[in-house]
Amino acid sequence: MSRVVSSFMGANSPIGFCSFFEEIYNPYKNHHPYIIKGGPGTGKSTLMKKVARKAEEMGYETELIYCSSDPESLDGIIVKDLNISVIDGTSPHTLEPKFPGAVENIINTGDFWDKKKLAQKSDIIRSLTLENSMHHFCSARYLSAAGAINDENIRLSSSFIKEEKVNSFAVRFVSREMPAKKKKPSGKRIRRFISGITPKGVVFLDGTVKAQATRIIGIKDNYSAVSPLLCQRIGDLAVKNGYDVIFCQCPMRPKGDCEHIIIPEIGIALLTVKKEHNISCECDRLIHCKRFMHDEVQNYSQRLRRGKKLCSHLIGESINSLKRAKETHDRLEKEYIEVMDFHALNDYTDIITEEMFGIFGHN
Repeated sequence: MSRVVSSFMGANSPIGFCSFFEEIYNPYKNHHPYIIKGGPGTGKSTLMKKVARKAEEMGYETELIYCSSDPESLDGIIVKDLNISVIDGTSPHTLEPKFPGAVENIINTGDFWDKKKLAQKSDIIRSLTLENSMHHFCSARYLSAAGAINDENIRLSSSFIKEEKVNSFAVRFVSREMPAKKKKPSGKRIRRFISGITPKGVVFLDGTVKAQATRIIGIKDNYSAVSPLLCQRIGDLAVKNGYDVIFCQCPMRPKGDCEHIIIPEIGIALLTVKKEHNISCECDRLIHCKRFMHDEVQNYSQRLRRGKKLCSHLIGESINSLKRAKETHDRLEKEYIEVMDFHALNDYTDIITEEMFGIFGHN
C-alpha cells in the first residue's frame, strides 16, 4: 500500500507569496525533475494528478503539493521512492531549470493550444490577468496588516516567556524521545507548510500528520509565542541527534520559527493547537504553555485579545480577496480551455508517464 502525503510549498503571507519550491529537488544530486510551463487551464494540474495516480497504483510513496490559491489544484508531486518530481514552474512560484535537458525535463502545455485563437483573446486575457493580480495585491495588503498586528502580539507576549524553562523542557523531551544516534550525521531539515490561507479559508492538512505520526502531541498556546519557540528547539535538537525533521512553517510568519514539527521515523508530531487551524487530529497529549509564561502576561490579556480579534478579521478580508481572485482565475482558465487540444495533451501525458516510470521505475 503506497503512502500519500500532502503539503503546500507556497503560502499567501504577510510578506507576499512565500515559496519553498526551490527546495523540492537538488540539481546536483540524483533527482529527476520535470518542470511544466504553460498558461492557466492548460492541463498542468491534470497531468500531475495522472502521474500521481500511476505512482499510487505502483505502490510508490508520493507527496502531493497543493496550490494555496486553489487547494483543489496541484502545484507539484514528488515520487519519493524514485526521486521524481513534477512541478508547475509558472508564476508565482516560477522555477527555471539550472541544467535543462541534462537534469530537468521541460514539459510545455503551450504546445497544445491554438496560437491564432489565443491571440484573438489577448484583450480579455490581459484584462483578467490584471484583475486577478489586483485581487492578490489586496489580499497581500490585508495579510501585511494582519502580520504587523500578529508580530506585535508575539513581541509583547514573548517578553514574558521563561526561556530557560522552554530550553530545559526541549532537552528532556528530545533525550527521552529522540536519543542521539551513534556514528550518525545530523538529520535533514525539510521545510513545508501544512496549513494555508486559501480561498476556502484556513486549510489544515490533517491527513499529512496522520499519515506520518502515530503519536500527536498538541501544544496549547493562548499567546502564540511559546509554541513556535518550543517546536523549533525540539526540531533543532532532533536534527542534531540524527533525525530527519519536517519543519512546518506558519503562513503568517514564514521566515520565523516553525509552528509544527513532524518526525516520521519515530512517528511523532508536535502541533500548535489553534482554533483557526480547525485541526481534527486527536492529540495523545497536550502541553499547556501557561507553565512557560510569567504570570504578569495576564495584565496584557485584554490588549492581546483585541489584537488577535483584529488580526482574525483582517485575515478574513484577505480570504475574501483570494475568493475573488479565484473567481477571476476560473474565468481566465476558461479562455485557455477553449483553445486547447486536450486529446493530444492526454496522449502526450500518457507517453510522458510511461517514459517516466519506465526509465526510473522498477520493472
